[in-house]
Amino acid sequence: MIVIHHNPDCGTSRNVLQIIKDAGYSPTVIDYLSEGWTRPQLMALFAAADLTPK
Repeated sequence: MIVIHHNPDCGTSRNVLQIIKDAGYSPTVIDYLSEGWTRPQLMALFAAADLTPK
């Protein structure tokens, strides 16, 4: 499963979404500007990037 946290106003985000679709995938698209992020999602992103929030 592919999930993309998408900003429809961002050209890079639109391009990445198109690349995913052109590769034959049907991603789950989350408009993070309207839905926001949960604390667990943010903590998982920090952990994956080996970062800590400041």
